[in-house]
Amino acid sequence: MRGYACGALGAVVMMVGCGTRPALPERMPEAVPIEVIRETSHSVVFLKSLFRIPVGTPLSVTRLRGRVVDEKNWETAAQETGAFNLTAVDELSRLGYDVRDASDSIFSPASAIEARYQVAAIIHGLSIAYEVKPSVGAATSEYEKVSSSAVMDVEFQIFDSLDKALVSKTRVEGSAVERGRTGQPMPKAFLAAFRRALADSNFVAPLRKSSSGNEAGAFAERPLAVMRCPESTLALPADLPSAQAAVVVVVVGAGSGAGTLVSDDGYVLTAAHVIGGESKATLRFKSGLELPAEVVRIDAGRDAALLKAPGRGHACLRSETSVVRVGTEIWAIGNPVAEELARSVTRGVASGNRTIRGRTFLQTDAAVNPGNSGGPLLDATGQLRGIVVTKLSESGIEGLGFAVPIADAERALGVTWREPAESEID
Repeated sequence: MRGYACGALGAVVMMVGCGTRPALPERMPEAVPIEVIRETSHSVVFLKSLFRIPVGTPLSVTRLRGRVVDEKNWETAAQETGAFNLTAVDELSRLGYDVRDASDSIFSPASAIEARYQVAAIIHGLSIAYEVKPSVGAATSEYEKVSSSAVMDVEFQIFDSLDKALVSKTRVEGSAVERGRTGQPMPKAFLAAFRRALADSNFVAPLRKSSSGNEAGAFAERPLAVMRCPESTLALPADLPSAQAAVVVVVVGAGSGAGTLVSDDGYVLTAAHVIGGESKATLRFKSGLELPAEVVRIDAGRDAALLKAPGRGHACLRSETSVVRVGTEIWAIGNPVAEELARSVTRGVASGNRTIRGRTFLQTDAAVNPGNSGGPLLDATGQLRGIVVTKLSESGIEGLGFAVPIADAERALGVTWREPAESEID
């Protein structure tokens, strides 16, 4: 555990490593100014707090007129708590963040699915001090708390549920004093630490929506005409090999996802989070061919991206933009877990058309995994109906995959179709 330097907070409670037990602070540190969000933020949920303090670490001390009458040590190495969830949710809401409240959920919170970003806290250090007086009419061993204080060492983390990656973290101190009252100082100390974290512009940067051209609707006024894949008749599962040939592995850095060729001259639809902030990717074809691709358009808000690879005569699939009826047979093709399993096929049904954080998603029980990101959901005629973007993955939960409906992806990217001329068909 990282200890605080002795006197790091002036007269604030001493932490472990200073060679002394905590004492009540004389005054609180200055409040940290925090900018209120003026524009809409990405959706965020405060998920949980975790105490991670070594067993035996001094925790609290109780004093009567300066004399120590009780001391306690930490008894559990790691312990999850929801005690600070409401504190964090209220603060995020007050500052204008698009916060989803998971604090009242008993089972797996739906807000964790809905939120783009998840915030959590690891409490590495905690020290509490009490000043007491003898209880009136009670034995001398019983006391009444009159003042208390707490100091916390907290690491806050931000997890991107689309990229499946930790995108930001910071470690801060927070302290609080309750004088002349019997209240609990820990929530206030946690809040003080959280406010310090939220005042760090670098820490909260992922939560702020960019004003760049990558937001939803940025391409609405700039349509891009793409030559549609030549019409063909497929019947799945018999024609699955033909459908698989139109699915590529999209490689960006050390990560990979999937994509679907939608024109024979190399246009590919995939998920924005597969691309991240990159302008180029590598496409690997079923034939073993490997080609570079340029990112033509990307819409992070709708999680859709359009790539362009060189060449002509690529295997491709047509899209169908009508709403998929619940119960329709659905096929997913992607690269679950590892690229060695590229173009794996799973089958299910359309489970529902959902609206989550104001955006529509096609829900399916077809098995999808992280490597399926950006890959297609196809109907029985081999037409592209959705782009896989996420799944709910928790113990005891199965069959909850979500895709961006193809109509939404095309609209967000400003894609319009033109039928190929006879001379353009190989």
